[in-house]
Amino acid sequence: MFILKKKYSIWFTGLPSSGKTTIAKELIKFLKRYKIPCILLDGDEIRKIITKNNFDLNSRIHSTKQYTKLCKILIRSNILIIVSTNHHTNLQRKYVRKKLKKKYFEIWVNTPLSTCKNRDVKKLYKKAEVGKIKNLVGFDLKFEKPLNYDLKINTKKNKTSAAVVSVINKLIQKGVIKKIIY
Repeated sequence: MFILKKKYSIWFTGLPSSGKTTIAKELIKFLKRYKIPCILLDGDEIRKIITKNNFDLNSRIHSTKQYTKLCKILIRSNILIIVSTNHHTNLQRKYVRKKLKKKYFEIWVNTPLSTCKNRDVKKLYKKAEVGKIKNLVGFDLKFEKPLNYDLKINTKKNKTSAAVVSVINKLIQKGVIKKIIY
C-alpha cells in the first residue's frame, strides 16, 4: 500500500518518441492501483487547450508558462501531477523549477535520437524530413540536455516497468509517497 504524503508535480522531458508518455501512463496505472490521486497532463492533449499549435520557441515558452499555472492550481487540490512534454530548453525547465520550487521533480527520458527516429510513433520525424512540419524538437529545434534533472532514464536500455520502479523509488526517497506495510 502507498499513500501520497506531499503535493507534487513530476515532469517528464525528452525528445519526441523517447518514451515520456509511455512511462507516464504506466506510472499513472501504478498510482491509481494504490488509489493515489493523480492526473496526467500530456503535451498532445493539453497543447490543444493552451496553445494555438504554433511550435516556434516563443509559443513553446508561452506553453511552458501555461502548464506551470495549471500545475499550481492542480497541486493545491492535493493531487500528484504528471506532465509529459518536450520542454526542450533549459530555460523552460529552469522557469518551471523556479515557479514550482520544491514541488517540481524532473525526469529526463534520455533516449538516443536514432532510437526515437526509429520509433517515430507519430511519424513526426518523417513529416519533418519531407517538410510537412517545422519546429520539431530533435530535427530543426535542438533538445538541450537537462542540467538539473532529478532522475535520468534511458528507454533504449530500460523497460517501461523498470523505469516506473525507478520513479516510484525516487518518490519514496523524496517523501512524496510513502509505502505502508501492514
